[in-house]
Amino acid sequence: MDKETWTTVQEAIDEGQELSFDYKGEEWWISRVDGELSFLLTRSSDSYTQYFKTAEELYTKGMIEGKPFIERIEEL
Repeated sequence: MDKETWTTVQEAIDEGQELSFDYKGEEWWISRVDGELSFLLTRSSDSYTQYFKTAEELYTKGMIEGKPFIERIEEL
């Protein structure tokens, strides 16, 4: 994902939009819980879900195959 696309994705996440993306053939989702200030990172294949209080926490602590989400951006 290039820098311009990443900026657009960050804005969508901050606005609470639900997003899906593929990483190595697996579908993942970023979503929010209605009425709560929480962010979810979910792997579709087994519904494995990670919960975060902020988008920034999701970026730095959300793990995809042993690496933080933010470190996987270029691979998406």
